[in-house]
Amino acid sequence: MTSLKQVGLVLVALMAATSTGCKTKPKNITPIPGGNSSVAGSGSLLGRDSSGTVNGGGDVVTVDQSGNIGLSGLDEFENMLMDRDALAAQTVYFEVDRPEIHPDDLGKVEAVAGSWLRTHKKGLIEGHCDERGTEEYNRAWGERRALSVRDALSGLGK
Repeated sequence: MTSLKQVGLVLVALMAATSTGCKTKPKNITPIPGGNSSVAGSGSLLGRDSSGTVNGGGDVVTVDQSGNIGLSGLDEFENMLMDRDALAAQTVYFEVDRPEIHPDDLGKVEAVAGSWLRTHKKGLIEGHCDERGTEEYNRAWGERRALSVRDALSGLGK
């Protein structure tokens, strides 16, 4: 009887050991600029080099002098210096899984429309997400949020 208990105990231990899986590495995680590359991946987003200059790729939205909004290649922004500090205070934050601009952030959009777009011919609107979710999922949410800001600027006549 003792050997039967021992065999049963060994079988239970083996089943427990084999039923627990190894940790799998997450797939398609979006890299975070300046983040820990061992956790979030490496590389830059939106084709930007380390100096902040856009270096080609994807599609972007442009606003011409008459206020018309158009889609153009990112190559039009090539060698254009990105002054992120100038608009850092006007960053629009979104709720989780929501593309709508929060009413508290509409003032930020109006500030950009009133000052920055009046003096510039082109503007690059970027949408970002956190590191959770797949790369495709985050890219889609970033695009929806950027389009939401674009539409708000367009509604203000900019």
